[in-house]
Amino acid sequence: MKQGKFYGVGLGPGDPGLVTLKAAKILRNVQVIYTVASRQSSRSVSGKIIDSLPGISARRVELEFTMARNFPERLARIDEHAHRILNELNAGNDCAFTTIGDPMTYSTCGYLLRSLRQLEPELSFEIVPGVNSWSALAAASAEVLVEDNDVLRIVPGYLAPDSAELEAVLKPEGTVVFLKTYRERDRYAALLRERGCSMVYGANIGLENEFVSKNPEEIAARPEEYLSMLLGKTGK
Repeated sequence: MKQGKFYGVGLGPGDPGLVTLKAAKILRNVQVIYTVASRQSSRSVSGKIIDSLPGISARRVELEFTMARNFPERLARIDEHAHRILNELNAGNDCAFTTIGDPMTYSTCGYLLRSLRQLEPELSFEIVPGVNSWSALAAASAEVLVEDNDVLRIVPGYLAPDSAELEAVLKPEGTVVFLKTYRERDRYAALLRERGCSMVYGANIGLENEFVSKNPEEIAARPEEYLSMLLGKTGK
């Protein structure tokens, strides 16, 4: 039996209208679609996007991942899911692992693909890029990300606000985007204000509860939100 093909599919930030034509076509043709179970709702964000797309009849499977501080524990869970997906591929089924945003940018898909290729070096696969969240925030806020000689920096939201690494990030002229800022948002925002930087905060971009603001008081009044970003103009 011919082994199925694995697809890593980016669904964009949340708006089903931002799913690419290629991604939608693949999802209509695979036999199994995997989504990531969410800790924030009863259904994953990627699952809700797929619900909105017409013509999809694939079997749907939600996978639970762990964000434990113990990194080997996290990798072990990914390896478990890779074995599960490989079993489906060996049964001749084409499988799509879907993720919000882009599958090769701060995504579980990269780890999963690496594990699958270790298990099956001859794996047939294709990666379908997705619209990233910071581009969606720039569009929603009408804020130019970068132009001319500006530098764009995308930073995972775990750098300590008083760290040397963050200090280096804030020096070049341009734009810095802090991802998933729910733990450090207020401290990042205070640091940007101290430096006289303008900023935009966005949460749940492309979803029903989307929030975008440039007002520091409105930003400070928001609760912690997992799918959130803080965009700051630096070096001006």
